Amino acid sequence: MTKGSIDIEGCPVPEEVLGQLINETLSSVTEKTRNMPEHQRSRLAVFCYRRSHLRRLGLAVAANCTRSGLIAEAGHAGEVLYQQAANPEGTLASDTYLGSRHYKKPVSLRQV
Repeated sequence: MTKGSIDIEGCPVPEEVLGQLINETLSSVTEKTRNMPEHQRSRLAVFCYRRSHLRRLGLAVAANCTRSGLIAEAGHAGEVLYQQAANPEGTLASDTYLGSRHYKKPVSLRQV
């Protein structure tokens, strides 16, 4: 894997498609994934959501998924993803991984 590339093992769409979705607006992602088969869309939502840097994309895709499709793909985690997709901003606001990266005080090596 090259620097800056995405680990796509298990991704339900080709690398080019994933790359395009990553660079789209969330409303465009919703539109482009709407025509995918349900099982592929659910797999993509779970795939993205499980990667912290693609979590927002996963929630956008999950918003187009059925509850049963997400549960079939990920069990209880699919149920949670379905509920979180209904309120993506609230979900991401409480995401400790994303929050800690943006609000952490920078480290200084300067001796006082």
